[in-house]
Amino acid sequence: MEKNYLTFEGLSKQEMNLVVRLSYYNKYTVSYDEIKKYLPQDNKYIAQLIYRLKKKKILTPIKRGFYTFNPVNTLAGGRQVNDFNVGNIFFPNKNYYIGYYNMFNAYGLTEQIPQMTFIANTSLSAVKTISGLQFKFIKVKEECLYGLTTNKYNGEEVIVSDKERTMVDFVDYWNIKEAQDKIIEIIKNDECDIKKFIGYAEKFPKIKVRKFIGVILEKAGIADEMTKDLCDSVKDSAVISMSKNSRVGETNKKWGVIIDDTRK
Repeated sequence: MEKNYLTFEGLSKQEMNLVVRLSYYNKYTVSYDEIKKYLPQDNKYIAQLIYRLKKKKILTPIKRGFYTFNPVNTLAGGRQVNDFNVGNIFFPNKNYYIGYYNMFNAYGLTEQIPQMTFIANTSLSAVKTISGLQFKFIKVKEECLYGLTTNKYNGEEVIVSDKERTMVDFVDYWNIKEAQDKIIEIIKNDECDIKKFIGYAEKFPKIKVRKFIGVILEKAGIADEMTKDLCDSVKDSAVISMSKNSRVGETNKKWGVIIDDTRK
């Protein structure tokens, strides 16, 4: 068998040893502390080593002390950070979740494929490009971190919104008329936990969203006794419209919402 002598061309022995270990452990991302573990304890040149590997595009900075690892034999084709795993790097205290458009698509609420990863969190509002991928960090109140579950991506547990929580966000972020039709379809097809969905709606801090969900539940034929607490949470609030640009339509007095059912 012909040996490939080009794989580690241009790497020092120390660089090669680190690359081999990171490749062996199938690392997608690596921290400064992890790099220290893979090197001799008396190594005094870690910063220089990282600098050289960054120059050779084997390590790509994500944030201070964290890097994407690009194995030498994939540099030509490029290897990107796994988008869903970035949340754990930026938010080691787990105060985040992957949600919004990513989970709208994942749960079949829409066929639209998102062009960036949306990460709700309690500390950062920004749009960042990391290793060629776009991320939108959306700062939310801590009270919004509920209705979450974990999925495994590349062997790492990642926090995402569950289906019913995603349905609440769908009403908040999507075109309300389209969201209404889709959620009514899901409810009528018994494709969600309706009690959980209502409970999540009751906890949601935006009164507008609670009102809209109330209207949706009513149109889906959900009994009044199941939505009593949700209804009480919007009692005596101002009347709002489902349409952003119009207050024309029939007013649902129970939920305090002007309903324009036109599809223009």
